[in-house]
Amino acid sequence: MKVFKKIFLSIFIGIVIILISGYFWLRSTNPIYSGEINLSELDQKVEVVFDDFGVPHIYANNAHDAYMTLGYLQAQERLFQMEMIRRVTSGRLSELLGESMVETDKTMLTLSITDMAQRSADKFFENTDQPYKKETLAYLKGVNNFIDNGKLPIEFTLLDFKPEHFKPVDVYTAIGYMALSFTSALYQDPLATQILQNLGEEYLLDFNLDSISHNRHYESTDEISGLSYVNKITEVLDKLIIPVWHGSNNWVLSSSRSKSGKVLLANDTHVKYSQPAVWYEAYMEYPGFELGGYYLASVPYAAIGHNKSFAWGVTIFPFDNMDLYQEKQNPDNSNQVWVNDHWEDYVIKTKTIPVKDKPSVEFEIKKTRHGPVINGVYNNVAKNDEPPVALWWALNDMESTVMEALYLINNSKNINDFESAMKYIDLIGMNIVYGDADGNIALWSAGKIPIRPKHVNPKFILDGASGNDEILGYYPFSKNPKIINPESGFITTANDEPIRVDGVLYPGYYASGIRARRIKKLMSSKEKWSLDDLKAVQLDNTSERDTILVNLILDNANLEAVMKKGPTYQLAIDQLRSWDGASDIDNVGTTIFNNIIYFVIYNIVGDEMIEDDKYRLIESFLVRANLSSLLANDNSPWFDNIDSDKIETRSMIFTKSLEEGITSLINQFGDDLSKWKWGKVHTLTHVHAIGRSQPFDMIFNVGPFAKSGSNDVIDKEGFRYNSSGVFPIVDGPAMRLLVDLSDSVDVLSIIPTGQSGNVISQHYSDQSYMFNNGDYRVFNYSKDKINNSRVLLMHP
Repeated sequence: MKVFKKIFLSIFIGIVIILISGYFWLRSTNPIYSGEINLSELDQKVEVVFDDFGVPHIYANNAHDAYMTLGYLQAQERLFQMEMIRRVTSGRLSELLGESMVETDKTMLTLSITDMAQRSADKFFENTDQPYKKETLAYLKGVNNFIDNGKLPIEFTLLDFKPEHFKPVDVYTAIGYMALSFTSALYQDPLATQILQNLGEEYLLDFNLDSISHNRHYESTDEISGLSYVNKITEVLDKLIIPVWHGSNNWVLSSSRSKSGKVLLANDTHVKYSQPAVWYEAYMEYPGFELGGYYLASVPYAAIGHNKSFAWGVTIFPFDNMDLYQEKQNPDNSNQVWVNDHWEDYVIKTKTIPVKDKPSVEFEIKKTRHGPVINGVYNNVAKNDEPPVALWWALNDMESTVMEALYLINNSKNINDFESAMKYIDLIGMNIVYGDADGNIALWSAGKIPIRPKHVNPKFILDGASGNDEILGYYPFSKNPKIINPESGFITTANDEPIRVDGVLYPGYYASGIRARRIKKLMSSKEKWSLDDLKAVQLDNTSERDTILVNLILDNANLEAVMKKGPTYQLAIDQLRSWDGASDIDNVGTTIFNNIIYFVIYNIVGDEMIEDDKYRLIESFLVRANLSSLLANDNSPWFDNIDSDKIETRSMIFTKSLEEGITSLINQFGDDLSKWKWGKVHTLTHVHAIGRSQPFDMIFNVGPFAKSGSNDVIDKEGFRYNSSGVFPIVDGPAMRLLVDLSDSVDVLSIIPTGQSGNVISQHYSDQSYMFNNGDYRVFNYSKDKINNSRVLLMHP
């Protein structure tokens, strides 16, 4: 017995020692927020003051030291995020995560983001005379110093690797990923083309697509095969383990509309939620420069920012800079396509994908004059007889000057400096609102907009053989939409249609305008505003569009037939009648409405589309942006079920959907409507790349949280429609910013989880409850006012 006791005691002591050692090892990987660090290659000492949420305030004596310190600090908080973005865009996930990532790697290599990044880095870093080049290299030195000397977070131990040094190409790779996340054509153009070819033009009349028939060059449905490849690519992109942009709101008010007598600015960017948060917040100050801003992983300049002189905010300007071309392949030579009047060879590149614990995978990328062919990327989908579909993307047509634009923006002194930077924004469409202490307000819709032949509608797959549908160039920046100091004293964007220049609307995937109209209505409700007033606008979750749709459904459905199903159906209909369109967590009407809308859309499109395309169409821009016009058209062909002998009407669809939506909720939650509250079915979990599998989800993920908001409200908390009655949140505000450029410069800010991507850090999720409750942090410029400050000294 004594022997067993000794053995048990030895095992117990061993376990305790392992646990204690593990605890102290984990603690050693925690980011450093106070004390001293030796950072080689600094010119002089740098002081970093962290506020109580881990936001660094960097005080340096020169730009080199400021940016090197920023790189080090961002790496100690976000290195794994930076590594994931680099690996996703360069097609190197399989090397780290195994063969399940091979399809993702094939997709990203085919899209060729790294080619653009390398071209841009080679061109713009040929010499280092320009200040933005020197500052970028200093930033990368800081990142690499942490890789060499810092304690890497636990993800690198779990995956058993150490990251390579970061280079200028990795900065442009991050910009390329951002450009990809701004695009919609890969998702929407194939759907529009399928509908046109398989169902006919009349099925597109309810969607906002101009000149539908102008480029209808296909002679039969068979000729537009090959879309299975496109659908596969969009499926892979949907599963990316890092954030994708989904929209945004921003607005600016002139001093005449402000209670403080100074310009007010608001911004919230809508991005697919993830952990860590998209934005890293920091403040930098050195002689001649001060700026607080929001930084993307691996990018040394703020994309959104503020100081005592000016502030700016960003939304997506979703003009269309991506087209799909159907090529004509030589039937006698599979390595050739028709170009205007002759056959030309593909440019073929062989890529090798290293796979963890498996043999490497080789595959070919074929390129035409338009870009990479996206057919044949996936072996399990490929059909040799399908016509090639090539992707033209502005990213593959240029070397990006976005870094120069960001440098000029960050270093602006006035509105003229700021505007001079706009022409350098190329790959990424941005609506940038601006306000300054001199009282100026402005909007620039920036990005290089393609010029297309007048007959071309780029929302369909184009003719790649004849040469008739080719891009003709780009508009000069002078033709981009802009507004400066309007008489209304107010400017807003919410990814909606921009003002027309010379009567021309540039093709794009513009939002329906629901959020923009709501913002304008609220802002017109009174003349003078404060930051506290603007909080309520940013957090507004009422949809006037949805109340219109509810009334449309109730007015046209056979309510008597539905209510005969039982008393719960009557109660649910009563809830809908009294619903005001708000999506608070205790609201029941929101839950009922969104269930019914799912069944309405499903019953409209379900018979016309095959299974995979059916759900893609339900979630598509085509349906979401045009839902009101679609449901309002009693004569739309979508309402008739093509699988039945009789003709179905809108009233029949509404009645059927009303019954099915309520039945779904009864089956899921029972007859007690108090169990149908929106916060029960509409929840937010911030998922880490490693937290996608158990038991790591309990360690790395943040949430779930019951959350107000909905699709197409100002406080956008987007979800995907489904039949379960449960709507997990997919995307929403990645930050909220409010700025009053008064003499004291008041700034309020919040991000969804926390500054740090290190799960051990106290700042991993310390903003999450504030964010969910609609609270804000106060941003202080003066180090004397920073609460609970901690000081970190960086020595050469």
